[in-house]
Order: sequence, then structure tokens, then C-alpha cells
Amino acid sequence: MRGAIKSRLRNAFGSADEVLHACIRDNDIPQLQQLLRASPAPDINYSHPEFGPPLHFAAWCGNLDAVNLLLAAGADAFIVSYGEQRLTAIGFAAFKGHRDIVKRLWTCCRPESHVEGLKPYQTCFVVAATHGHASIVEDMLDWWNGWSQELRIEALLWASRRWHFGVVTLLLKRTSFEQPTLQEALHAATNHKFMLSYEFDIKYEGIDYLDQQLLIASLIDAGADPNSCPDNAPLIYTTAHNANLTGALKTLLEKGADPNKTDGSGKSALHVLASPVMIGQLAGGPGLLNETAIHLLLQHKASVSQPDTAVRGTEIKTLAQAVRAAYHILSHGADPSITTNEGWTPLHVLALHCDLDVTGKAAELAKHLISRGADPEARAPLLSPGNRQVVPSLGMPWGYRLRDAMADPSAQRMVIRHDLTPLHWAAERGAVGVIRALLANGVNVSSMDVDGISPARMAAESKFLERRTDLVDTIIDLLTLGQRR
Repeated sequence: MRGAIKSRLRNAFGSADEVLHACIRDNDIPQLQQLLRASPAPDINYSHPEFGPPLHFAAWCGNLDAVNLLLAAGADAFIVSYGEQRLTAIGFAAFKGHRDIVKRLWTCCRPESHVEGLKPYQTCFVVAATHGHASIVEDMLDWWNGWSQELRIEALLWASRRWHFGVVTLLLKRTSFEQPTLQEALHAATNHKFMLSYEFDIKYEGIDYLDQQLLIASLIDAGADPNSCPDNAPLIYTTAHNANLTGALKTLLEKGADPNKTDGSGKSALHVLASPVMIGQLAGGPGLLNETAIHLLLQHKASVSQPDTAVRGTEIKTLAQAVRAAYHILSHGADPSITTNEGWTPLHVLALHCDLDVTGKAAELAKHLISRGADPEARAPLLSPGNRQVVPSLGMPWGYRLRDAMADPSAQRMVIRHDLTPLHWAAERGAVGVIRALLANGVNVSSMDVDGISPARMAAESKFLERRTDLVDTIIDLLTLGQRR
């Protein structure tokens, strides 16, 4: 440990003011002792911008011999360091988990001195809890019964934010907390670890996710509600958005969370999981179709037929992901003939995916939907760009945006094409696999919409396929061949 500190800080502490820090870094106790006896001696309370005075640095390093020498020489343990940490000497020891040094510094003065003049996050009690040092937190509770309820709450919340199961368990055992506090702790625990100001990233080990699950369970057992809705979003809905929180989702479900609870606009966790979700804490990373989480929700009787009225509906990023999600949900009893408020069936929605379907997976799914009762001739209104408009850069609206657009399409520079079959939809969007499946089922290739437009004309005039003439040719060839049969 001390060798690592010496190596890491070998280029630090080069000024005359920092000679005591250099001795501590090098664990050169004889030289430190000699300097403290010199006349004049170096400034024993000189505060380094990052590590504070020598006593604080010795506490951070875990150097008990240096701590004893500096205390004997009159070092001030209660100076608050500069920089981001802003801690006293015992705060640095609590931060690093040096239990012996915490005990030594605790005995320097009356207990109240470790609290007076400090904000809650600066106290050694909250610092130890924040960094997961349960044994030190327990020592402090044993040494003094004067920790205020405010500090105990702060310790619980910070330990929950950082997934420190051992600390939270200890605090729940030694202190009574009201339900709103437990609820706030649960909300924190179901999220990723809180990133502290000096951190740029957090690395997670397998044990961390187990600690999170145990932590969530302990807070619910203590009285937190797994069905609460912070910011009008159920906890299971929030955890469903990130694959790394699948363990948290599992624990919430096991502890009584309602799998069908929705956010303020009607979207459930299962709706979230129909799309790829984030992996990891930082945005911009890869996405994953979280089939494990889907399976967990279905195990706990999540509804596969619950209407989606959410702000942003199901947005499957790739056809392969759409197919996998669809089969998974269908296998648990989803109704293939169910319709949205706009009258769209799953077959219509599948037809929205522009894809040559080289693997045949889309055609296979379309046939499966039809065999399970989906009507291949069902008609529904399709929202399309106006004749003089290009395809919206952000994609077509969905969820509440779809409802608003269909209520006033001109405001979105769009038009509604009424009473279109899935074949019309697939022809406009370029869903070749769906077209093949519909033709194999014998649908009427010559069917017209209310304006007399055929599927072939839909493909030829499609705004979505303007730059895909090869795809248009393929679709028209398929439709022409189907018409001859």
C-alpha cells in the first residue's frame, strides 16, 4: 500500500512547504521526527491543495506512526482541507477505511468536535457510510449516541446511493427511519451507483449487483414501497430501461412490484423492453434486447396485451430485434389480432420495417401472426408524409405523438391514408418479407384504398423508397407475379 502511494506520488511534494508530506509519502518516520524537532520546524499545518495538512495526508495513507508523531507535535486535526474533499483528518481516515487511525483521531477530543462546523457530508460518520466502511460506522455508533437523526438519514441515503448493503443493514438495525426516508433510499438503490465528484467512471463487479439486490430487498422489508412512482414512473419501469439493472428489476418483482404498473402516459416495463435498452451507466453505448428481463416480467404475469399509450411507443431499432421480441411475447399468450387505438394490428406494425428480409425471418413471423389469427386483409389508417414532403428525419411519430399527428396531420405536414391493408403498408415502407408472406396467404394484390391506389402504386410513389429503386423494382415484381397467380 505505502509502496504504491510512494510510486504514485513520486513527483509530488517538491516544495519546501511540503517536506513533511514527502516524509509521509516515503514512510520515512526518522526523517519526519527529525524535521518536527528542528528549529525552526516546517509548518506542521501547511495545507496541500489536494491532500490537506500533513496529519490529514498521514491519515489518508494509513500511517499510524506518522499520525502519532504529528499529534504529539501539535498538529491540528480539525483543519478542513481544500479541494473537492474538504475533510478533517478523521474524515480522510474514514474515507480510506483506516479503522485504527479513525479510532486514534476519535480520542483526540470530545465527540461533538467531529460534527461542529461541518456539513453532513463532511462528517466522518457520513464519509464512512458513503464509502462502505461498515465496521467504522459501527464503531462510531458504539462510541457515541449523539449522532443526530439528520446525520443518520444522510448516512443511509449515501450508502444506498453507493449500494453499500452492509452499511445500510447496520443502519436499519441501529436506527428507526420513517417511510419517506426509506422510500428515497429505495429510489436511490434501484438506480446505478451515484458517481462522486472525483469519479469519471464506475467499474462494477458481480458482487456489486448482488449487493444491490440485497439492499433493495432489505429496504422493502423495512417498509419501502416497491410500487412507488417517483416522477410518475414506477421503479420497475425505470429499471427496465437499463440491462445492467435487471437484478434490481428481479428483486422488485419478487418483493411485490406490480409488473403491469404504468407511467403517467400508460407505458409499462414490458413496453420498454420491446425495444433495445442501454447497457451501462453512461449514455451513448450499445443497446441490448433484454430477453432476460422480458422473461422475468412474463414469469410474474406481466400483461402481453396491455395497450401502449406512452409518450414514445415501442421503437424497435432492427428487424431482428423486433422478431425476437415478438416471438418471446407471443409465446406467453399475446393476442396477434390486438389493435392499437388507431386500429393498427401487429401485422401492420411489422410492415413498417423496410427490409429485404434476406434471412426470411420477417416473412416467417408474418406467416406466424396470420396462422395465430391476425387478419391479413385488416384495414387501418396509415400516416404518411404529404406529397411534397420528405420523410421526417426523426422518424414517424408514435405513442402520444402519433395520436396528435393523426388528430391534426396537416400540422405535421402529413396526410392520413385511410383503410389500407397490411399489403399497402408493406409496399410503401419496403417490407419485402411481409409482402412475400401476404402473397403466400393469397391476399388480393389488386385491392385499392379509398382513393383507388393499389399496393404497386404505393411502392412506386413511396417517399420512403425514393432512393431505393432496386427495392421498388423488387416489390413491383413480387406484386406483379402475385397478380398472375
